[in-house]
Amino acid sequence: MLSPQQLTIWRKQAADRLLILINRTTGDEIQPGDYKIDDLLRSLTNLPARPSDREPFKGMFPNSPISAGRVQVANRLKQLIINLRESGAQDGLVDDLLRSLSNLPPRPSDRPPYAGIFAEAKIPKITVQQILEIAPYADATRVAELLPHLQLTMAGYQITTPLRQSHFLAQLAHESGSFNYLEEIDPGDYLEGRTDLGNTELGDGRRFKGRGLIQITGRTNYGTCGQDLGIDLLKNPARLSDNDLACLSAGWFWQKNQLNELADRNDVELITRTINGGLNGYADRQEFLAVAKEVLLA
Repeated sequence: MLSPQQLTIWRKQAADRLLILINRTTGDEIQPGDYKIDDLLRSLTNLPARPSDREPFKGMFPNSPISAGRVQVANRLKQLIINLRESGAQDGLVDDLLRSLSNLPPRPSDRPPYAGIFAEAKIPKITVQQILEIAPYADATRVAELLPHLQLTMAGYQITTPLRQSHFLAQLAHESGSFNYLEEIDPGDYLEGRTDLGNTELGDGRRFKGRGLIQITGRTNYGTCGQDLGIDLLKNPARLSDNDLACLSAGWFWQKNQLNELADRNDVELITRTINGGLNGYADRQEFLAVAKEVLLA
């Protein structure tokens, strides 16, 4: 039986793949796939079927040329697919479009959506007890709440070897005060006016202070992270401190900065510099890492 975690990972992969496939089509001439793309967007947003005499995307983006409509539809579909909650017919429609645009044969009736397109992810068997051994000052209830999201994050961002997991959890343990804080304690006034972080509007310092298990900071980073996770974090920045996005945003940062490769090389110093910008708390990070290796590599 397909697990909810596997389905979530496949949806993210499907959304990313469709974004690439749709954006590969250029020009303002209507392509056969445009009709199917339009149909899927209407289905996922509960809009009526496109009138037969209307070009694709014109009902949703009436003043945009076809090429611009594709871009807008691709971005919108990514958000919608990532945020699907109920499994069923809608996943089948996404699968159908993905196969059509990829020139793949139809999905066999006995296989769930996305199976055969993407490989099954290996869900890490990390336990609450193991995390508490790594970070003994963590709150057990908080760790239990975070655990399924940590497992999903590690599976989705290929943090799947014990060495990668050791580095990931060690850095998270330091950054979050042993998983006890999902947002920066400081109100964020010191970030006001930090144009290098994209903080150009009044109140951006507090609005976009550090949140998540690896603290995402600043308007620019919130926008980029939110776009990739399918959530508008510019409109709802506090969402980043919820359990799911606190974990997923850490995975997003980890992948974006290619930290799996550094973990494979056991380069804790460069991982620390990438996350911190320097070596603040380096000794503490090393201690967490040493214990994590004992727990996970034994």
